Amino acid sequence: MSRTFTDESTLTTLCPRCLNAFRNTRGIRVRRADPWQFTKEPCTYCQTNFGYDYYIQPTSPKATSFKKGRFDDESECA
Repeated sequence: MSRTFTDESTLTTLCPRCLNAFRNTRGIRVRRADPWQFTKEPCTYCQTNFGYDYYIQPTSPKATSFKKGRFDDESECA
Protein backbone atom coordinates (compact mmCIF):
# COMPACT_ATOMS: atom_id res chain seq x y z
CA MET A 1 0.00 0.00 0.00
CA SER A 2 1.50 3.31 -1.00
CA ARG A 3 0.60 6.54 0.71
CA THR A 4 0.43 9.59 -1.45
CA PHE A 5 0.25 13.12 -0.16
CA THR A 6 -1.55 15.98 -1.83
CA ASP A 7 0.16 19.14 -2.96
CA GLU A 8 -1.07 20.81 0.24
CA SER A 9 1.37 18.85 2.39
CA THR A 10 4.77 20.31 3.17
CA LEU A 11 7.96 18.59 4.27
CA THR A 12 9.29 20.30 7.39
CA THR A 13 11.96 19.50 9.96
CA LEU A 14 10.63 19.78 13.52
CA CYS A 15 12.26 19.44 16.92
CA PRO A 16 10.21 17.81 19.72
CA ARG A 17 9.08 21.19 21.12
CA CYS A 18 7.82 22.51 17.78
CA LEU A 19 6.31 19.11 16.95
CA ASN A 20 4.17 19.27 20.10
CA ALA A 21 3.00 22.75 19.11
CA PHE A 22 1.85 21.43 15.72
CA ARG A 23 0.18 18.33 17.18
CA ASN A 24 -1.83 20.45 19.62
CA THR A 25 -3.22 22.58 16.78
CA ARG A 26 -6.63 21.73 15.35
CA GLY A 27 -6.99 21.33 11.62
CA ILE A 28 -3.42 20.13 11.02
CA ARG A 29 -2.23 16.59 10.43
CA VAL A 30 1.41 15.71 11.17
CA ARG A 31 3.09 12.55 9.90
CA ARG A 32 6.68 11.43 10.07
CA ALA A 33 8.24 11.42 6.61
CA ASP A 34 10.76 8.63 7.21
CA PRO A 35 10.35 6.48 10.33
CA TRP A 36 13.90 5.15 9.91
CA GLN A 37 15.62 8.53 9.70
CA PHE A 38 18.58 8.50 12.09
CA THR A 39 20.27 11.85 11.48
CA LYS A 40 18.67 14.90 13.02
CA GLU A 41 18.60 18.23 11.21
CA PRO A 42 18.10 21.81 12.47
CA CYS A 43 14.47 22.68 13.15
CA THR A 44 12.80 24.79 10.47
CA TYR A 45 10.95 26.99 12.98
CA CYS A 46 13.11 27.57 16.05
CA GLN A 47 16.45 26.86 14.30
CA THR A 48 18.09 26.07 17.65
CA ASN A 49 17.11 22.43 18.29
CA PHE A 50 17.41 19.37 16.08
CA GLY A 51 14.63 17.07 14.86
CA TYR A 52 13.25 14.84 12.13
CA ASP A 53 11.33 15.43 8.89
CA TYR A 54 7.52 15.54 9.02
CA TYR A 55 4.72 16.04 6.52
CA ILE A 56 2.33 18.78 7.65
CA GLN A 57 -1.03 19.02 5.92
CA PRO A 58 -4.40 20.55 6.73
CA THR A 59 -7.17 18.13 7.56
CA SER A 60 -10.04 17.89 5.14
CA PRO A 61 -13.38 19.44 6.07
CA LYS A 62 -14.95 16.00 5.64
CA ALA A 63 -12.86 14.64 8.53
CA THR A 64 -14.40 17.00 11.06
CA SER A 65 -17.52 15.67 12.70
CA PHE A 66 -20.56 17.76 13.38
CA LYS A 67 -23.35 16.77 15.71
CA LYS A 68 -26.58 16.68 13.73
CA GLY A 69 -29.74 17.27 15.65
CA ARG A 70 -32.77 19.52 16.03
CA PHE A 71 -32.41 22.04 18.80
CA ASP A 72 -34.51 24.79 17.26
CA ASP A 73 -37.39 24.29 19.68
CA GLU A 74 -36.53 24.95 23.32
CA SER A 75 -39.59 23.03 24.49
CA GLU A 76 -38.10 19.79 23.11
CA CYS A 77 -34.88 20.27 25.05
CA ALA A 78 -36.48 21.06 28.39
